[in-house]
Amino acid sequence: MSKIRIADEFFSAENVTKYMEKNKISSIQETVVILGREFAKLHVKEALKVALEDAPTGSSTDIPSYEEMEDAILNAYPLENIK
Repeated sequence: MSKIRIADEFFSAENVTKYMEKNKISSIQETVVILGREFAKLHVKEALKVALEDAPTGSSTDIPSYEEMEDAILNAYPLENIK
C-alpha cells in the first residue's frame, strides 16, 4: 500500500499553515475544505487500486457474478484504513 497519511497528520496545524502559506490562502475554512478533498482523493485512489487488484477474475468458463464482484470491490478497502 502506498503511504496514506492519517487525518491527524494531514490536518495538523503545521500542515494547514504550510499549505495556506504555500498557496497564499488566508481562510482556514477554505484550506480545510481543500485538504479534506485531497485526503478523500488519496483514500479513494488507494481503494480503487486495492479493489482492482483483489477483484475476482474467474476463468473463461467460471465468470464471477455481479454480486460476487460487488462484494469483492466494496470490501476490498477496509474503512479502518481511514484514520
